[in-house]
Amino acid sequence: IPKSLTMISPSDLIHIPYTRDLIEDGIAYAVRSLLYTYNRTGGNPYDRLRRIVASVAVELAFRRYLSEQNIPFEVKGATPFTEPERYDVSLGGRRCELRSFLISYREQIA
Repeated sequence: IPKSLTMISPSDLIHIPYTRDLIEDGIAYAVRSLLYTYNRTGGNPYDRLRRIVASVAVELAFRRYLSEQNIPFEVKGATPFTEPERYDVSLGGRRCELRSFLISYREQIA
């Protein structure tokens, strides 16, 4: 089976600490960008802010991990007008699409 068709295993995953400074930076970004971001998922403003904070924290943690591992990367400005201060990580000239899933309720854990 080609590698691209195999399932991921626990050994394929890395643990990246979710530290207080990441949360603080995520909050700062969320506050600055709240008026400029489009609420795609609906819901209340509190949940929207939590998703923004988590997303920013994940990207910053990923960039920190790459730096610590001496993996070269670039930070490119994003183009959507709805996210004027958002940046994307580029590895080898290819934009990384980072997806974060905020798990905050016990029933979400499987």
